[in-house]
Amino acid sequence: MRKNQEYKNAALAALKGSWPQAIVATAIVLVLSQLAVLIPWGMMRLYDSGACSQFVCIALSVVVTLLYMYLLVMPVMTGFINAFSSLTYKSDRALLENLKSMTFEGYFRYAAGMFLMSLATSVCSLALIVPGMIASLALFLTPYILHDNPDLPLVDAIRLSRKMMYGHKMQLFKLILGFIGWGLLNVLTLGIGTLWLVPYMMSSMAAFYQDVRDQYIMKGVPQGSAS
Repeated sequence: MRKNQEYKNAALAALKGSWPQAIVATAIVLVLSQLAVLIPWGMMRLYDSGACSQFVCIALSVVVTLLYMYLLVMPVMTGFINAFSSLTYKSDRALLENLKSMTFEGYFRYAAGMFLMSLATSVCSLALIVPGMIASLALFLTPYILHDNPDLPLVDAIRLSRKMMYGHKMQLFKLILGFIGWGLLNVLTLGIGTLWLVPYMMSSMAAFYQDVRDQYIMKGVPQGSAS
């Protein structure tokens, strides 16, 4: 495994010449994600107009928001993650095209897989914050595995992420912490810097995934095996 700074350096090298597409792809995902906040707002307008009771409006808000997140945002996010993985690992600079193709080629698989991943993380979070964080780190590789192993059952993809992340969770945690300073600086740009920070993070995470995957394969265990 490389040092975290080396992952960041690899990310910057991969993004060189691809920043315009990276920024546009990030903007698309951010806009889709932020649109979710309009759902509760819309439901409250229905309540104010007397179209539904408070309970019904709240229930509809929760249901519609979850459907929106898992039927649209999560599949797009999975395609987004793997588009940056392809850029970082294969030097495939067709980011926007890959975002589209990688989202739709595994749409239903991504929607179901990310739902199961979120469910598993949420169950662990019910106990304490720390177990939830550990679960998030353990299942971090799930979006990559869903794409790289299209024939692997969803539950096995989640299990494989847990197995592959054994012994690597602390390094991933430190890698994420390494971007906090950039996040604080991003506040000074009123959030505009997010368009540059997110691609930087995605490419760094992709480089991290590639090392974990290669190390796992070098142990003699096929990547598609969760047993």
